[in-house]
Amino acid sequence: MLSSFSKNIQSTLIASFFSSLVYACTIPYLIIYLASLFSKETLGFLVMISVILSFIAGIVGGYLADNFQRKKVLLIFQNLYGISLFIIALNFTGILPQSFWLIGGYLICGMAYNLYRSASDAILLDSTVLHERKKVYQLQYWTFNLSMALGASIGGFLFKHYLIYLFLGAAFLQFAVSAFFQKNLNYKNAISHIKGKTIFHDLFTNYYIAAKDKRWVILVLGFALYNAAEISLQNYTGVQLSKEFDSLTLFSIPIDGVRMLSILQVINTIMVVCFTFIVSKITEKKTERTVVIIGLFIYISGYGLMASANSIYFLIPLMILATLGELASAPILSARKVDLIPEDKQASYLSFGALSFQGSQLLAAVGLTLGGYFTAGLISGYIIILGVAGIYFVVSSLYGFKKSPSKGVK
Repeated sequence: MLSSFSKNIQSTLIASFFSSLVYACTIPYLIIYLASLFSKETLGFLVMISVILSFIAGIVGGYLADNFQRKKVLLIFQNLYGISLFIIALNFTGILPQSFWLIGGYLICGMAYNLYRSASDAILLDSTVLHERKKVYQLQYWTFNLSMALGASIGGFLFKHYLIYLFLGAAFLQFAVSAFFQKNLNYKNAISHIKGKTIFHDLFTNYYIAAKDKRWVILVLGFALYNAAEISLQNYTGVQLSKEFDSLTLFSIPIDGVRMLSILQVINTIMVVCFTFIVSKITEKKTERTVVIIGLFIYISGYGLMASANSIYFLIPLMILATLGELASAPILSARKVDLIPEDKQASYLSFGALSFQGSQLLAAVGLTLGGYFTAGLISGYIIILGVAGIYFVVSSLYGFKKSPSKGVK
């Protein structure tokens, strides 16, 4: 299937696959490693700083992608991402022993990724034509989930005894991805030359246009609230499992908290890859609003309860339930979200919509910080309450407003 697309599309999808794999096998486990050095309160504060810096980097990355050659932007910051992983590996070897290097590498990782992501997304979009776009993004979604499963497996099983080699290998793989792009990507984009245009002007203009649409703002807020449940798996739940999980041996393989986190992520990804279309087929004749509400409630309940579970006999069933809820609701929400975007204001709405991801990360980081003061059961309650509020806002936005023809909804 990949061979039927242009060389630029092939190159972008292959590079995206390996970059996602690099992320999945390093960053979630780096947070667990940092939890062994710092308290939950300090770690939560550090994660919040990373989220804020990544958000700013995303804005700058979008500006750079519009005003400079995207291939150059992509190569610079992909290499910076590799350098940050290499710095972290050197810290583990003792060559750069100070915590400053470890924290700096972690923060640079988040910023570098967000600095090149806009350029990568724009290159893929520019390289597709309308009739193949749906297939391209379906393939990207599938390869992304596959890379996350492989990355989680690799990271979970190498983390405890081969941490140095894990990060060294990830750094060199990221450099290889950049070299692959340099050789195979044949792309040049038009550059915006509007006189007097600044990043602050772009930020205000893009966000102000979308912020005037109350329905869109409520939807973005809802997405941020309920998605915090899944992101908490890599933050609070991952740290909790690394410290509290009841270790066991499964098929002669020792399973500790870190490997349990890896197993949960693999289960989620395999189910998404294998059962997306099956679940959609089962739910397609049901009332859409009901499917969304029930699916999201199962989703946030599963992830919320995982935050206070420390037994494999509870964790795996909860992950299966949470993923089924995701599969039932996610395709509908993706389609309805696009329906709210006016055709002549796509860039502004998508820029504002990206805030939901950063908001979810921030809320998950707050949960990690609160974990230093409250019990796991209360953190589960925090996640579920956020999720229920998110369901309310999402349903209110999608099904509680009358459609207005003046919005230009597609």
